Amino acid sequence: MLYRSLVIICALFVMLSTSVMAKNAVTMHVSPSGTEKASGTIDDPLNSIAAARNKVRQIKNKHKGKPINVVFAEGDYAINESVLFWKADGGTKDAPITYKNAPGAKVRFFGGFNLKPTDFTALKDETFRSRLVNKSAADHIVVADLKAKGISNFTSPSRIGWSIYKPQPKTAPMSLIIDDKRMPLARWPNADEHSPYMVYKHYLREDRALRGYEKKVQKIIDKTRLPGDVSYLSVTDPGDKAKHKPFGKGGTFKVAFDRPKYWNKPNDVFIDGVLSSTWEWTFNQIESVDTKNKTITLKYPEINGLGVGESVRLPHFYFTNIPEELDQAGEYYIDNDKGLLYLVTDEHFSNRKITLVTLDGPMIKVQNSGHIQFDGIEFEVGRDHGLVFKNTTHTMVKNSKIAHFSLGGVSIEGNNNHVINNEIYGTGAFGVHVAGGNRQTLAPANNTVFNNEIYDMGWREKSQQPGVMVDGVGQHIINNNIHHGTHFAIRVRNANDITISGNEIHHLPSYHHFDGGSLYVFSGLQPHRRGIVIKENYFHDIPTIGVYPDNYTTGVEITRNIFNRVGLKADRAAVMVNGGSGNKTHNNLIVDSVEAYIQGTQPMHGFYITHWNKVKGRFGGNKVNRTPYAKYPEFIKWLDYKTDKELFRGPSYFYNNIVYNPTTKLSSRAKNQGVVNNAKTLVFHDNKVIKKKDQDFEFTLSEVAEITDAVEGFSPIDVSNIGRTEY
Repeated sequence: MLYRSLVIICALFVMLSTSVMAKNAVTMHVSPSGTEKASGTIDDPLNSIAAARNKVRQIKNKHKGKPINVVFAEGDYAINESVLFWKADGGTKDAPITYKNAPGAKVRFFGGFNLKPTDFTALKDETFRSRLVNKSAADHIVVADLKAKGISNFTSPSRIGWSIYKPQPKTAPMSLIIDDKRMPLARWPNADEHSPYMVYKHYLREDRALRGYEKKVQKIIDKTRLPGDVSYLSVTDPGDKAKHKPFGKGGTFKVAFDRPKYWNKPNDVFIDGVLSSTWEWTFNQIESVDTKNKTITLKYPEINGLGVGESVRLPHFYFTNIPEELDQAGEYYIDNDKGLLYLVTDEHFSNRKITLVTLDGPMIKVQNSGHIQFDGIEFEVGRDHGLVFKNTTHTMVKNSKIAHFSLGGVSIEGNNNHVINNEIYGTGAFGVHVAGGNRQTLAPANNTVFNNEIYDMGWREKSQQPGVMVDGVGQHIINNNIHHGTHFAIRVRNANDITISGNEIHHLPSYHHFDGGSLYVFSGLQPHRRGIVIKENYFHDIPTIGVYPDNYTTGVEITRNIFNRVGLKADRAAVMVNGGSGNKTHNNLIVDSVEAYIQGTQPMHGFYITHWNKVKGRFGGNKVNRTPYAKYPEFIKWLDYKTDKELFRGPSYFYNNIVYNPTTKLSSRAKNQGVVNNAKTLVFHDNKVIKKKDQDFEFTLSEVAEITDAVEGFSPIDVSNIGRTEY
């Protein structure tokens, strides 16, 4: 199988590099007790990765052709500014440069400042105490003077959100980590509070009864609970549209509460939540509050206007950056002007490990370079990305931990780069981003994301930030365990020849309740983006959609996957193709889903025709045969479509799948082979529906062979190749 071959190739690459280093490597030593100008011997170690990088530059020519192995002794290495690696810092195929931990050593690079419990004093500011909403919290609040410790470069929260571009810099403000857990900025309501102001009702702009699909949405809402959020009553002014005026007029909404009357500086308060269409998460600033009339006006417009969009279903949000709301253990607030950190303590505070996140750039940045490896390092905390590889080749991060970065974990743009066997978590945006390859020639990047555990991503940017974000040509996402994120596990956008195989994907999206899925593919405006193969993955405990080719995405193959308990919460399908032709879903096992497959009917928007005509102009009239895109037969078929109806309603395929529902009933609209064929263009056949009832049945991968072997013509699924492997 292709992905088994890729794994072997990756393993051979690692083994070759390791064996070369073991035979010929020049070894350099680094220790927390070393010095910047040391020689780098074990008796005279350097003191940082930056010092080691500089030493490598000095000795490379002397040891030309030999690998260089930089070994770090156990300890913490503070990273106060980005460590940059350029062309001169790279190695070669036969002489890679590796930065790694000493055998068995715990080596931590961290972009923070360690605070001791003794750095804090009791809250004595009577004005501050008097403004607290919960006065009893005052005796549990302590204060640290950050400026007195030389900490500066404070940054206030800034406007971010789904499809909102550059109204302010996206560098995150400082944050707080205690005992490897991210602490909440002072907020209202509290994260675990079930507020009476969270109204679970499908939002309508006009006063009328629910209709059609709205009634189905309301049934989902009835099963939904959102602790820590409130909702608005109505929108009194939608404001401008941010896609036209990012600095324009913000909208105004009416609420049922007067809580802002307690906030001394409401203009410093931000709102975090969904105010319009269900996928349009926003982080907006308050412009003004009218406590008498209970209205709130935002500083910036929403993408399509406040409360406007195709799918405004359940507005929900909370307010944050509010010192008066400090009342829960772990909540904090930073006064940037005074440089003071306020923290609510608990009874174990004296034993806590407290880290202030300070680094305001990528921790490691490799650019225009190659043959650099990072092995066995813990990269922890920063206000930007963890590691960024731009225009690189044969770089690698493996056997490492990448945790608590406010943007992404690892970002790669180049070719033959590898992210292997890491634990990546606590990222404010994506876990890993891979891009590269040539869109003109379809030359693959051959970047690999293999055998990682990726979780707790998207906590700062809650829409469209997946465990793995995939762009470009020829990327391979293999044998990862991706779970518990706010939105997607994997997002593929306008990409070609992508292999996604052997992954275990589960328990997400955790934030978006009505839309989105665990594996999202979008290339509808560019129908020549094809060659995406999704095979032998295990999707389970997904509340929304399993695999979701959206908005007329074409040419995706979905085969030999296992879906278990997918779509139950949102009454969605294991696979939903939202328009688009030439998609093939076959030989999958779908267990206990309410609908196996939906062929959706996206509206026939004219702007698709505008984009598609550009593609037809580039490739039509047999011009495609003079390009690498001639290898896609379904694309050639698409180019022959003449009418709008053919373009919008071309066929996709669902065949030879097993739909097995021992404990869950198929929906009434999915009685025909588990299919909902809204578009009436789906070609489906030879799907086996097994309705055996066994309420005590609990599916495991060990059951797969027993189920599939009984169905003639079904190709076996090798479950031993699913999930992380011993490495």
